[in-house]
Amino acid sequence: MATPKTIQLVSYTPEQFETLLKESVTAVLQRWTPPIKSQSNLPEYLTRQQTANLLQISLVTLNDWCKRGVLQSKRIQGRVRFERAEVESALKDIKNLRYKRK
Repeated sequence: MATPKTIQLVSYTPEQFETLLKESVTAVLQRWTPPIKSQSNLPEYLTRQQTANLLQISLVTLNDWCKRGVLQSKRIQGRVRFERAEVESALKDIKNLRYKRK
């Protein structure tokens, strides 16, 4: 059985409506807390050695892959860094590279 829905129309003056709206919005905003960004969402920059260890390759191979465009490096304050998310996404392509014939 469906329950009947009742609609009531109430007339408010613009000032009353403004006050009611402000109170409602204030109450909702006081209960709301912004989402906290987790550490995994922030870009983490790896050193050359950390990247090589993660990929289980030598620094020479890492340098070669950067020159060939397999991995993108960034210079931050004069130092070479790799963004962890880019390294992890490039892992899929790199796994195929190891077994690819030239």
